Amino acid sequence: MPSARLAFALMIGATSGAVASDFPKEGTASYTTHYVNISATPMKMNDRTSSIYESAGITRNDKGEAPFNDMGTRCVGMREANGNDVVNRGSCIDTDKDGDQVFSTYEANAKSGQHVFVGGTGKYQGISGSAEYTFQAVKVPEGARSMTIVPHKATWKLP
Repeated sequence: MPSARLAFALMIGATSGAVASDFPKEGTASYTTHYVNISATPMKMNDRTSSIYESAGITRNDKGEAPFNDMGTRCVGMREANGNDVVNRGSCIDTDKDGDQVFSTYEANAKSGQHVFVGGTGKYQGISGSAEYTFQAVKVPEGARSMTIVPHKATWKLP
């Protein structure tokens, strides 16, 4: 019976170690976020328009691997448009199934941008790096909230 307990304890220990290594200390990953615009408050000033917005979505690793997979995402930002010049700036929180979070800021033009990882909790504490991205608007039914598909290419390091 003691050997059965020892084998069970070793199995639990091996499983726990595998979970901890699911997010490497450094690496690269491709992931896609599907955002839904929750709210936008437009302000018109002559040819210039500013909007404060909130978006939420789901992030999935493109290969189904652990980094940046199945995370809930929430962003708050401001979009400024003056003719063809468009700038988006804001901050995001991504939360994984364990409740651990990645914090980022971002800046984008009309077609592409970059998230900068500024910190996190749990397994992401001290994360640094960035994620380049592009985005495309999704055609939605009349009356539906605007939506975007955003593929990312991330590079990160943990202490």
